Amino acid sequence: MSQPPKLRNDCFALPQGVDWTPVDTALARLEERLHPVVGIETVALGQAGGRVLQADVTARATNPPFANSAVDGYGFAFSSLGAGDVNRLPIIAGRAAAGEPFNGVVPDGHAVRILTGAAVPKGVDTVILQEDVTVDADEIVFRSGLKAGANTRHAGEDFGDGDMLLSKGAVVRSPDIALLAA
Repeated sequence: MSQPPKLRNDCFALPQGVDWTPVDTALARLEERLHPVVGIETVALGQAGGRVLQADVTARATNPPFANSAVDGYGFAFSSLGAGDVNRLPIIAGRAAAGEPFNGVVPDGHAVRILTGAAVPKGVDTVILQEDVTVDADEIVFRSGLKAGANTRHAGEDFGDGDMLLSKGAVVRSPDIALLAA
């Protein structure tokens, strides 16, 4: 007659003939066999994905470096708006574009054409979306309700010169590469 195996009553028991490695022994083996990676390598930003930073990374410049327009539209001084429901501002000659700043001063009570990313010219603190205006001959017409400073980004809004961007030991991800490129 067959005899059943000895009852173990332990779902964590190893098969017969296999022994546990004591924790202290396992840790000692790890300490013997593992060593820190100490090599430092400089790579192009596009090759940095998945790498571990050897040092903290701080900003070398302010971003954005100057106040700029977040939209295509028209820039003016908010203080030049009236109290009525409709505003009319004459458009001055010229425009502000990314890489092509408007070099004059926008007089109070006037507007200038401004494109996304363009430096906000002197005399401008607010930008209205081009979709929110009607261009009527040489002036823009729009409804009231715009907030002061609308559609503008301040210099250093993202980060300032010397700000900590990434910490030592961080694994570089795609958004980090975009941040570092900025």
